[in-house]
Amino acid sequence: MTNIIKFPGPVKTDGEVKQPDVARTPNATEYGACAAVIKGIWVLTVLMWPLLKWVISIDCFFQLVRMMYHWNTPGEHAGFTFLMHFSVLIAVTYYVSIYKPKGL
Repeated sequence: MTNIIKFPGPVKTDGEVKQPDVARTPNATEYGACAAVIKGIWVLTVLMWPLLKWVISIDCFFQLVRMMYHWNTPGEHAGFTFLMHFSVLIAVTYYVSIYKPKGL
């Protein structure tokens, strides 16, 4: 035959009707002011992301070309500068695409 799955509903125990426990979603004030600031920064970053992605990518390309030009120049730290700019691009990409603040 078939398996019948009963969904949770009101449970009757000794004449009383007990409602099932429902997970309560906390509001923004329960997380504090820091969470509200992070949430606001995240929303602004997500809204500006299409333009910001182009600007940071062009900057990383410029730093890559600069690093290759100054490859054997002593005293230049172009490789380190490129790695820092590229790590910012990766961090902002992670922040926008994977991270999502609680309560949204």
